[in-house]
Amino acid sequence: MAEPRRRTQAERSAGTRQLLLDAAVRCLHAHGYSATTTMLVAEDAGVSRGAMLHQFRTKADLMTFVVEAVFEQEVAAYGELLGGITDPAERLLAYPEAVWTVLSRPSGVAVLEILQGSRSDATLRDMLEPVQARIEQQALAFTRLAQGDGRREGAIALMRLVVWAMRGLSIADVLDPQHNMHGSVKLLKLLLRAGLETGVLTATIEKEG
Repeated sequence: MAEPRRRTQAERSAGTRQLLLDAAVRCLHAHGYSATTTMLVAEDAGVSRGAMLHQFRTKADLMTFVVEAVFEQEVAAYGELLGGITDPAERLLAYPEAVWTVLSRPSGVAVLEILQGSRSDATLRDMLEPVQARIEQQALAFTRLAQGDGRREGAIALMRLVVWAMRGLSIADVLDPQHNMHGSVKLLKLLLRAGLETGVLTATIEKEG
């Protein structure tokens, strides 16, 4: 019987990072940003302090990694939820539901905890600023939402409205899970539909590339 192939250093490092990512999301979702220390994450992941420090020297390094890694996961999820919709209006109307599905997950709440935590952590804030700018531009290009007059600033405003409305509802859902936040998601969809019907909103899909 052949011996199992030994993992390379790169594979072992990637495996450790995945363990730490999953643990960080669990800790942030359960305990919030302030209570989520690197040691708590390491313990939850079953990783030694040395292995943690080898991957991430500081909490800010770990939190920045979480934001970037979760965004990659979110892009894949949006692709599954929106990728097959080519009609501009239908894509716009499907957007709130898709964003809620993605951002209400523990990973979405974890990222919001990090963003809120950066208000009082100057190092983290400085590290996240270029990351957030890049993520927003990539998200806009991926969703390809645009107003009919082609104004990019209008598309950005629309994306921010939907995304941050869903982020707020995701926190409300954590604080008070007995209430049905999904009703608010449906209401936003109805408001977007009314905007399209009255001409307050128009919808096109930006061409890729």
